[in-house]
Amino acid sequence: MPKRKPNPFARLFGGAVLAATVLFGGAAVGQEKPAEAPATAPVQQFKDERALNLLKGMSDTLAKAQTLNVKVRSLIPFATPSGQQISLFGASRVAMQRPDKLFVESRGELFPHNLYFNGKTVTAIGIEKRFYAQQPAAASTVEALLEKEHPGSDALAPFVDLLVADPFTRLTQDLSSALLVGQSTLDAVNTDHLAFSGAGVDWEIWIGTKDKLPRLMVVHYRGGERQPTFTTTFSDWKLGAPIAAQTFNANIPKDAVKIDFKLPILQQSK
Repeated sequence: MPKRKPNPFARLFGGAVLAATVLFGGAAVGQEKPAEAPATAPVQQFKDERALNLLKGMSDTLAKAQTLNVKVRSLIPFATPSGQQISLFGASRVAMQRPDKLFVESRGELFPHNLYFNGKTVTAIGIEKRFYAQQPAAASTVEALLEKEHPGSDALAPFVDLLVADPFTRLTQDLSSALLVGQSTLDAVNTDHLAFSGAGVDWEIWIGTKDKLPRLMVVHYRGGERQPTFTTTFSDWKLGAPIAAQTFNANIPKDAVKIDFKLPILQQSK
């Protein structure tokens, strides 16, 4: 799992996007830069080929899909201005059609908004407050856009690593440890439980034994400026199913007010 700096595109992209609240003027919780935690001792290197093979099987399953639909639910920790840690719930629906179509519907406790990419523009629309932001896309395909913007595995975009053409390479970047923990049943689905460690991060993933699709991901950061832990679940996977063309077209309300596609609070943290 690559270690990358947060950036505005990533903050708009995830299912749990507090920054979108800032973007659309409805922030209820301020986000302060967390105190840097002391770095812990590195994990002893051990790579279980069984874990790597199962992760590769998941990656190949996702990479072969020309269309993808999935529901994502996340619990993301944030620090209030007083320093108290709270958890915010985010729910998303993600639809992707390779090579150049992407739609993310974000709901939950956070500010509800939709994000559209159609190969030409990136558009974010606030559902309740009638604000929107739009700018030319930095690339013409989903793959190139993700690589150019580097949203990576930031806690606010927990599913981005699964959308690239080669998730396995992305997830195993800087990998130092891989372990097959065992098997678990999640929501009546039998899964393989895998654990990995990289530069400053430990992460776990539960993958369906039959469909080879991710069901749960937990990430723990070991020091630095990232939030300490986030948890994401995946459900209602649909691979290769037709997706209506209008899904990826931003329907901007006539009375919506256009604002700049900028997040000052995040630009300061780059």
